[in-house]
Amino acid sequence: MSLLNLPWVIGPIPIVITVWAAYACGIAVAKQRPTSGEAFLAALMFPIGLIAIVYQLFLSDRNLNVALITSQLMGSIFFLIIMHASGWRRITESHDGKESPIVMRYFTMLVFVFVLYNTFILNFRGDDHCTIAKCFVLEWGLGRIDQPFSRLYLGGAFGALILIGVLPILFKGLLKFIRDGFRIK
Repeated sequence: MSLLNLPWVIGPIPIVITVWAAYACGIAVAKQRPTSGEAFLAALMFPIGLIAIVYQLFLSDRNLNVALITSQLMGSIFFLIIMHASGWRRITESHDGKESPIVMRYFTMLVFVFVLYNTFILNFRGDDHCTIAKCFVLEWGLGRIDQPFSRLYLGGAFGALILIGVLPILFKGLLKFIRDGFRIK
């Protein structure tokens, strides 16, 4: 079998993006430049690419639904770790210790979108095999659709992007709840 038989299980576009993201994350951490767009995109795509590759190589016989939710959660946590290591800090701090109503409204919308997105992705997977006319270019670029890599790569990236807005607010609320001695006001 030739190396150039297409489509590959893991396509060339995710490989190139993951390698570039590793380089850009290293530069952002080394030079402490978290505010560039490339640092943001690299911190998102590097863990998602690694998680999808590891899943395809070692865990592809496992449940894809659990893997998708886990990859989104791990990708967003690793995003926050990489951005923190590169010098990114939260600037907006309210004086009274409460989140503003607009932040809570965005938080509620993000949680709703995350649940709706995952419900849609997990229930409507689409066809397992593409025809030439339908999605040959997608298979050629991202990898074979009948393998879990391409689904996990795309689904994990968009889900992690949503969770990036949810997790800091949850973490701050949990810390406040612990600091207040588990009292609900």
